[in-house]
Amino acid sequence: MPLAKLREIDMFYEEAGAGEPLLVTTGWALAERAFARHHGQFCERYRVIRHDHRHIGRSSAPEGPTDFATMGDDLAQLLDHLDIASARVLGGGGMGALVAMQLAIRHPGRVSALHLGSPCLKADPFLVSILTMWKRLRALDPVLWAEEVTHWCYTPASFDRQPDLVGDAAKARAGEQTFPQQSSFERIADAYIAHDVRQTAGSIRCPVQISNGGEQDLITGPRMARPVAEAIPGAELVVFEDCSHNYFNEDPERFGRIVLDFFAAN
Repeated sequence: MPLAKLREIDMFYEEAGAGEPLLVTTGWALAERAFARHHGQFCERYRVIRHDHRHIGRSSAPEGPTDFATMGDDLAQLLDHLDIASARVLGGGGMGALVAMQLAIRHPGRVSALHLGSPCLKADPFLVSILTMWKRLRALDPVLWAEEVTHWCYTPASFDRQPDLVGDAAKARAGEQTFPQQSSFERIADAYIAHDVRQTAGSIRCPVQISNGGEQDLITGPRMARPVAEAIPGAELVVFEDCSHNYFNEDPERFGRIVLDFFAAN
């Protein structure tokens, strides 16, 4: 099991493919679930690096709270460990985008091009309420929590037309050991609630593409993505109008195409 010994933690990571490096960082998922439907496609063009964040999966974490700035520093140290000066970065799943933004803000020379999936500058009161509720629900019943979160990630049309996709997502979230302890999830949720890059996002100067679900994505939706696109100079915003939070699984062909085209151009 490859572990990178960073300053504060041991970080689990995996590599596949060959070529220029592509660092893939995602949200509440183990490394092998990070854009799993696109992994082979990405590996045809790039040396793809996926990892477990601190407080997730097989990476260790110190006691106490965390924040996304610290987790962005973790990624810079992972690149150091791998002797990578700079990389294209795909940050998705909401939280992965926020950590990737911190990497680009705090270590600007390390990111040559950045794709942000479902980002926000700061969680609004609605999202804070969701995250607070999810902390309580997961403490009561992690399986029920997994099923409930899945309802926020897919549209009613996906439940109707792609029931296996939705069902498998719920089972994976419930069955894997994403969060070693309940406190691990609480620290990640608290970091999301505390996230605020309204004053610093504009410092990102590398090429940036933003993708997001449409209005049916009540977690982060266009209400969150548009201010990010306005804050980062030259950022491109692509909205998957008929999809929800997991738009990359609901419309995988389009998602893979826009990401690869963007990285090929940058």
